Amino acid sequence: MKLKPIKTTKNLTFYTLGSEKLDNISLFEGSVPAGFPSPTDDVMDLDLNLHDYLVRNPTETFCVKAVGESMKDAGIQSGDVMLVDRAIEPRNRSIVLAVIDNEFTVKRVNVSDKKLYLMPENENFTPIEITEDMDFKVWGVVTYVIHKV
Repeated sequence: MKLKPIKTTKNLTFYTLGSEKLDNISLFEGSVPAGFPSPTDDVMDLDLNLHDYLVRNPTETFCVKAVGESMKDAGIQSGDVMLVDRAIEPRNRSIVLAVIDNEFTVKRVNVSDKKLYLMPENENFTPIEITEDMDFKVWGVVTYVIHKV
């Protein structure tokens, strides 16, 4: 999957997913224990196309790299690539890419007592209460995060 830069702002670079045919990656059907090892004889080799697997709405999906530590407890580290889908309606507890007064941020949506908050997933950061005087828009819902292990 090739990422092509399409727009750069002060602190973000937006990427589109390349439309070229992707080579399939082998997917072994079955499960792999993350605890005690278990031998298995019923493993099948299948093909997995990551574009088909990760992208539900191709014309509405783009990638952006995360910067900072505010979402580390949600598994989003600085430098990770986030897939963002603009066609998905955000719900309470969704992780979204939002714009507040012309600044992008990635946070978790929290609706509480008829108030809207964007919540960090790191106790060293404070929640952002969205008020009527703010220029606020959700750009999309984060559907996947890609990072090296």
